[in-house]
Amino acid sequence: MGLNQLIGNKRIKSILYSYLRNDNIPYSMIFSGSAAANTLSFAVAFAKAIQCLDRDEDFCGACRHCEEIDREIFPDLKIITPEGQFYKKEQIVFLKEDNYRRPLMGKKKIFIIKDAQKMNENSANAFLKVLEEPAESTMFILLTKNLNNLLPTIKSRCQILNFTLPTQAELKAFFLQKGIDDSQAELMSYLGQSGIEDIIEGNFDELMKKRQLSLKILINLTNKTDVDEILLDLNTRSRSRDSFLEYFTEQVNLLSLLLRDIMLLHIDKESEFVINIDNKETLMNLCEQIPMPKVLYLIQRMELLFRDIKRNLNTKILVLEFIKSYTMKEVNHVQSDYR
Repeated sequence: MGLNQLIGNKRIKSILYSYLRNDNIPYSMIFSGSAAANTLSFAVAFAKAIQCLDRDEDFCGACRHCEEIDREIFPDLKIITPEGQFYKKEQIVFLKEDNYRRPLMGKKKIFIIKDAQKMNENSANAFLKVLEEPAESTMFILLTKNLNNLLPTIKSRCQILNFTLPTQAELKAFFLQKGIDDSQAELMSYLGQSGIEDIIEGNFDELMKKRQLSLKILINLTNKTDVDEILLDLNTRSRSRDSFLEYFTEQVNLLSLLLRDIMLLHIDKESEFVINIDNKETLMNLCEQIPMPKVLYLIQRMELLFRDIKRNLNTKILVLEFIKSYTMKEVNHVQSDYR
């Protein structure tokens, strides 16, 4: 049992173990990384190890505290989520009051704050006051997908741990251990490198649906059919920025992998390195429709879109740039490079 069962981030596991071993646990920490890096599971596991009644470097998984944390009824571990698009100041005020109440059962009161980047100016300043006057028996773990969106004064008062995506080898070993067959484990380990959140949950059926959707989008954009429907769908989704960015990032990731496979098939029709091998026939057809210079151009454009997503560009701009990438013929510079 324990942190070692979680996938990836060995360096961070070592740091957390050293805190537990030396009983030198920071009162405020930031776990920075995408949901696919499994930051929430790491935060809960670390909290469980702190609260465990029979800890031997790691949590036992069998004591009363561990069982109640698993059942999400342990009174001294609270997972906080924003009410709406941002945290409300009232949420932070309540948290400040709760911060000074003594633990009911555990060694500490631990607050895991999901999507900490969603604190606006008012809620962030209110939380800063909590960090400036912490209760002795309280601990905060802030989870964020975008460290740059947190106030520098908040970051300066927290121990920051930067999480990375699991490696392909770590993912494949993880899935094989879960009983997934070798071919599915191989496919999911490749896709896991793209930061797709369903990967860690091992939700293979859901992942297959997303892959087929991205393939359909690529076919339609290549043929310039139903482009208005794709644009309307993206514009509708963009009304909720966070859910749109999650969906959009996944689609760009999946499309990038399809384009990578098309590039490989252009070079060698029998390539052993094609990821979406179950769709090889369709990809071969797309090879006929998308010449190599256009493939290289699209891969380049997808890379630029990733950059723009991280820069928090307006969602409407992201949508338009995405559609333009596939429907415009801006490939002259790539053609010259390719030659």
